[in-house]
Amino acid sequence: MGDFFAAIARVVINAALALGSLVASAVPLAAPAHPPAPVVAAADTPAVAHSHVSSAVPARLLVRYRSGVANDVAEYLEKASGARKTGEIQQVRVRVLQVPEGSEGSAVRMLAADPRVEFVERDATVAVTNTTPNDYWWPSEWAQVKTRTNAAWDLTRGSASVVIAILDTGVDLSQPDLQGKLVAGYNVLSGTSNPSDDNGHGTWAAGVAGAASNNAIGVASYCWGCSLMPVKVLGADGTGTMSAVASGIIWATDHGARVISMSLSGSTGTTTVQSAVQYAHSRGVVLVAAAGNYGNSAPTYPAAYQEVLGVAGTDPNDALYAWSSYGWWVKLAAPGCNYTTGRNGWYGSFCGTSAATPAVAGIVGLAFSYAPAAPTTTIEAAIESSSIKLGTLAYGRVDAYASLLALGAPAGSSPTPTPAPTPTPAPSSTPVPSPSSSPTPPPTATPAPTPAPSASTTMTSSFSGAVTNKNSSRAFTLTTGSGTLNATLAYSKTPPLTLTVYGSDGAVLATQTGSSPSTLSFSSAAGSLQLVVSGTAQSSFTLSVTYPTP
Repeated sequence: MGDFFAAIARVVINAALALGSLVASAVPLAAPAHPPAPVVAAADTPAVAHSHVSSAVPARLLVRYRSGVANDVAEYLEKASGARKTGEIQQVRVRVLQVPEGSEGSAVRMLAADPRVEFVERDATVAVTNTTPNDYWWPSEWAQVKTRTNAAWDLTRGSASVVIAILDTGVDLSQPDLQGKLVAGYNVLSGTSNPSDDNGHGTWAAGVAGAASNNAIGVASYCWGCSLMPVKVLGADGTGTMSAVASGIIWATDHGARVISMSLSGSTGTTTVQSAVQYAHSRGVVLVAAAGNYGNSAPTYPAAYQEVLGVAGTDPNDALYAWSSYGWWVKLAAPGCNYTTGRNGWYGSFCGTSAATPAVAGIVGLAFSYAPAAPTTTIEAAIESSSIKLGTLAYGRVDAYASLLALGAPAGSSPTPTPAPTPTPAPSSTPVPSPSSSPTPPPTATPAPTPAPSASTTMTSSFSGAVTNKNSSRAFTLTTGSGTLNATLAYSKTPPLTLTVYGSDGAVLATQTGSSPSTLSFSSAAGSLQLVVSGTAQSSFTLSVTYPTP
């Protein structure tokens, strides 16, 4: 699993931190999109300015008197119009007036008719537009833009009171971009309070949903303010049991989770897991699960349960990735590749329905943050009905901004305050009791043996470099599992570059020459591959390879 992030050197990340101030300086302060045009008026008639911002603030006016107008005269005019002064912006000589609600129009007309008034206008709201975080990897994070999550951040960036449980291989509690985000978790496998990640998969999933954001390092997650609850139900090899999943669902529900994200799947459902799902859902929890990376329509579980939002993976063009499972039982889709956190301070691109699932979980977290009193079914319906329809799914690809609008958010409204995170301290050595309740209705028949659920994922590694007149080729090494690999080579100049893939025995497995971006799909046995980019002219390039887990 460590190879997933091997292409992203720590020294690059550390060096990039030095650029943080430059990135942050590029974020503009909020301002009206269109400055008011000057209004020509007779010298003795004050101009009534027209607001170019989103909406008027009820019962509040802004007025500036002509030079030389005494304070007692201003107070007399204000009193006559039914207004009273509540503030002043002295640098620009503007007085803030409060008037009885509903009388704004008459007050404006009365003040505007007085020659001693330079202008009078209604106060108005402004809001940041398409919030741009300053995280280092943000420029590469196409997924949040595609789902309009950056527009949703203008309405809410998440609340620490909304807890997203990550049922997976655990979480690296020392990951810099997860600090201050974690509440106490649980290790179902050991029955302890230590949910440390011995695989990496859970740390990747956690970062997608709720990594610390706008902090000039790492990545921007979907729900900046949401808290994360690590619940370890899969082992170091990425597999586990349905009973562990059921216990994890119940533990997370009983300990305050509002959202449960499960980047795992099994080919056969169980009454136990279904009962746990129903237990959680009936208590106001939204459950999200990976559809799987099988490339077919065969149902997987828990994604196929009625109470679960099953998630497929889409590419930047809203097409399902070839590896994504699909079908009537899959409700939603989300971008299948997301930049996220890894173990030991690493960051990288994480692909698979395992990556799409926490993206949806993060959007559910935003919805609960914006409408905390909304019932579970209302949250689910808002996300489903506002999705971009895809024919092979029950609904479609999620749209975070449209989901919030479906919950009643007015377009252009100001962000809801994000409370400072006050998460429960990271797990200590104090043991956490095993779940006290686990509904297990007696089955009517002995179920068939259930395959262990496995973490549904492929991996993506990215390589950057350049070919020059002196160095006409660049080579990279990749360790892959058995299966299909998909490579994309993007470069800056012509003539075209060539990508050649060599097996561990030196034999050519595949080669491709084409205009940018050039794509190459091929099959390989598990092992070490060498990827060589070559060309006849100087050109910089980026090579991205999606491959089976080693």
